[in-house]
Amino acid sequence: MKNKKNIYFLVPAVLLIWGLLGYRVFSAVQPTVTSTDLELSENAYQPTSFKEAETFTIKVDYRDPFLGTTSKTQKPTRKRSITTVQKPAQPFPQIVYKGVVSGQGNKEQVFIISIDGKQFFFKKNQTFNGVQLRNGSVKSIRLKFQGQQQTFPIGN
Repeated sequence: MKNKKNIYFLVPAVLLIWGLLGYRVFSAVQPTVTSTDLELSENAYQPTSFKEAETFTIKVDYRDPFLGTTSKTQKPTRKRSITTVQKPAQPFPQIVYKGVVSGQGNKEQVFIISIDGKQFFFKKNQTFNGVQLRNGSVKSIRLKFQGQQQTFPIGN
């Protein structure tokens, strides 16, 4: 008999709690918007004006806390400007990377490069007509000419 009294009390309490929880979830998911809220929100916006930031300076001639002396500001020293005359850099000559040749048992590769229409066979770090082969692969090579380095793809 005592169990029935608990059920009659607990079932409505559980239904009431779940009903309130469901109502709050539903009202949060589907808020109601009235026309007066829309009118107020459109007219209520006013841009804020910003104040200009305050400027300040730092005093650098303070007393050193460890030595007890004041710091001395160093006067800037003049540096001599040395002007060097640079030679105008010559552009790279007309270069076309033709391909690479390597033997089956030999690890050293020989690159075929056309410079101004003349064909040369390069090994790594070899120089012809001022053009030095820095490194290369099957797809591209890197050449150095008068301090300038440039990469050339195959067949270009």
